[in-house]
Amino acid sequence: MATAAEAAAMRRALALATRGLGFTSPNPVVGCVVLDATGETVGEGYHQRAGGPHAEVHALRAAGEKARGGTAVVTLEPCNHTGRTGPCAQALLDAGIARVVYAVADPTPDATGGAATLRAAGVDVEPGLLAEEAETVNTAWLTSVRTGRPHVTWKYAATLDGRVAAADGSSRWITSAASRADVHRLRAECDAVVVGSGTQRADDPQLAVRGIEGAAQPLRVVVDTHGTAVRPGARVLDDAAPTLVAVAEGVEPLPGVETVHLPYADEHADAA
Repeated sequence: MATAAEAAAMRRALALATRGLGFTSPNPVVGCVVLDATGETVGEGYHQRAGGPHAEVHALRAAGEKARGGTAVVTLEPCNHTGRTGPCAQALLDAGIARVVYAVADPTPDATGGAATLRAAGVDVEPGLLAEEAETVNTAWLTSVRTGRPHVTWKYAATLDGRVAAADGSSRWITSAASRADVHRLRAECDAVVVGSGTQRADDPQLAVRGIEGAAQPLRVVVDTHGTAVRPGARVLDDAAPTLVAVAEGVEPLPGVETVHLPYADEHADAA
């Protein structure tokens, strides 16, 4: 059973993991805290970017020799394969970690098995600590790996009477400054922001992240079936973030704009 110190360390690891949101795709966000043999925190880290060191490596580097005989608390089962970085299970063994507590098992076929490798080497392994919270932090990645489809967040604003604007078109905002800031935080955590041609025509949105220093910009996608909504000078074509316009097969793309052609089967799709 996990100790109180390990539970506190897992909460810290989950907080660390969220710092990677928006920067690690297609990898998960992961946090790690290393406790010494007495239960004191001696190292911590998180996965900062795809292709960079994993959370365990950052935490072990911070802990140094104090990790020997200690416990690694990780939000995701340590990986067991060599990709752009080495296997974290082996890094934990090399550091002399005696116990590993993790929240969620890694569902990736290539990376799973870290817990078994650690147990085979004599490390005490305990899974499932704060698993529900850890699943929430990694919802987008887990959805992709487990189901083979993207995780979609639907952003919608309406007044209490179900309207989205004043009838005479005079209203600019029906949301507060705080909720608009929340939208930009959500954008910064996404790989792509998608709108339909109706929104493009009505709002001429920019769709980039604003007001968050150092944020990773998502791909801006406009589903413009007939190729008539995105015109030269549209805000979505500025240099704030990359843009992709999806049009039906046979539609001429806008010159200089990255375009993808998609089959067109729904006559109402263009009004999305």
